[in-house]
Amino acid sequence: MAPFNSKSLFDKACLKLRRSHRMQDILKILSINRRKSHIDDGGDFNDVIDNDDQSSIGNPVSSADSSAATTNISDANSDTPKLKTSITHSLGENRSERNVSGLLLLPQELFDNITSHLTHTNIVCLALVNKELMSRFLHSCMELELLGPGEVSSYKALNAFIKKTDGSNKTKIRGTLLSFLDYDLLDLVYCYKCKKLHDPFLTFKDRAFAPQKASRCIDWSMEHHMPSRATRKLLRTITKRRIHGAEYRHLLQQVNNTQTSYQKGFMIQYSLRIRYREDDLILKKQQVVSSIDKSVLSLWLFGQILRDPSHTFISLPKVHPICNHQNWNTIYEPMVQQWIEPFCTADHTGEIEVQHLPSCFSNESFDVSKQDGHMICERLKWLSSGTKWNPMDVPMLLGDVSGCVRCTTDYSIDVVSLPEPFNWGFILTTWLDVGKIDFCKKWDSHRDARPCREIQRDLINGDICQRFEDITSRHDYRPQISELNIERMRNYGWSARVMSGKEKYTSWSSGHACNPATGRIEDPDPLDEADY
Repeated sequence: MAPFNSKSLFDKACLKLRRSHRMQDILKILSINRRKSHIDDGGDFNDVIDNDDQSSIGNPVSSADSSAATTNISDANSDTPKLKTSITHSLGENRSERNVSGLLLLPQELFDNITSHLTHTNIVCLALVNKELMSRFLHSCMELELLGPGEVSSYKALNAFIKKTDGSNKTKIRGTLLSFLDYDLLDLVYCYKCKKLHDPFLTFKDRAFAPQKASRCIDWSMEHHMPSRATRKLLRTITKRRIHGAEYRHLLQQVNNTQTSYQKGFMIQYSLRIRYREDDLILKKQQVVSSIDKSVLSLWLFGQILRDPSHTFISLPKVHPICNHQNWNTIYEPMVQQWIEPFCTADHTGEIEVQHLPSCFSNESFDVSKQDGHMICERLKWLSSGTKWNPMDVPMLLGDVSGCVRCTTDYSIDVVSLPEPFNWGFILTTWLDVGKIDFCKKWDSHRDARPCREIQRDLINGDICQRFEDITSRHDYRPQISELNIERMRNYGWSARVMSGKEKYTSWSSGHACNPATGRIEDPDPLDEADY
């Protein structure tokens, strides 16, 4: 009898496992079907790697794509008897005839040795196949001391392998892997800042409760026209739950938020709302800007807010941008100039390019909303009249809903009546159709501007606004502020004290109460059926 040679047996098992068609088919099905919808949209999957949101869930699959994916899986499974026979012969006649993968019949020590030759990405892909493989790799994590004895959980094990992947390959493999993880784990998202899979609300938690969260995982950033990273994590979670048929409505209120602040005579109220229209997610960002002092100077200052609030001679609040391709000032500067030029008191003779300063305009009380014939006055009259069509003879920028020709964004600047002491103010609104979310064409058009990501919109007719507001024409759109947000402008009796001559320039701000232990908003705005 030949002596027992464990090394020879191990080498033969490794060779046969590498040649196993079954394992290759498993990895092929996992990789192809999860990315199918993005390829069908015409995008390049390699673009995933240059996005800061590496935790893509992939595109939700349409009904047609779902049937195609099912057909592909059925076709792959049609070869199962052939594969099963091959695996049975390769592992010997002593293998049980039950439908169990040969990989699961290996002793744990041999399993650990063989899988140690796999990349960390392949390990995680295999771990997601079934619970048995997941438990095997949990054991591997403990043997490799990737996890402490008190940290035995599936997603922490995956985190451990992800960290290894991040250290060895930070490009295509990581983007592909995180697409798998984000899609399948409904209540967890991957944060490329924290480099961990975690509860999406973790990014809202106080640092005392989440000491390892990244400092830039914050909400309500005004640097980008899309919602902040923390909010986008919630959007992914909501969409994943909706696709998989899980309850998601309770999470919508955690995204629909309002922030109100008042400083140096200017009130800014910023609100975000989301609604589903069929399979598309539409975001509405609305910002109300009003000055407590009505004068020509305040009109000029509003123009400076649209232009660039970072002036050295005056500090002004910021407004959210339209999109990556448009800005408020380029479009609306002629309109603002039409308002203020007749009231300039300075002599600009000989200047090639007129540069107005605060000294050019009077700060005496002058309310244009009470001047018959002024654009703002006539617009406010029409909004309050209920008349269907605007009576102005010529189209005007004020109140018109337009759109970007290179991404799925509609936008508008209008005026709106406000409670005392503001009386009226400007309202800046953008509607963003982000599609089926994450790396579909519509979503990509809102990522950092690149020609390959643009969507050419030849006919801009306010269709995104119409879908969100449930109106038949963009000309029917009238800006509205909810009663709750109107009450927030009064700030618990502050407006009444101002009317009596007190606290006119006292700065204040108000927002939602957030539980630092859970990261959840405790006083969310109420929703109506249209939001679902």
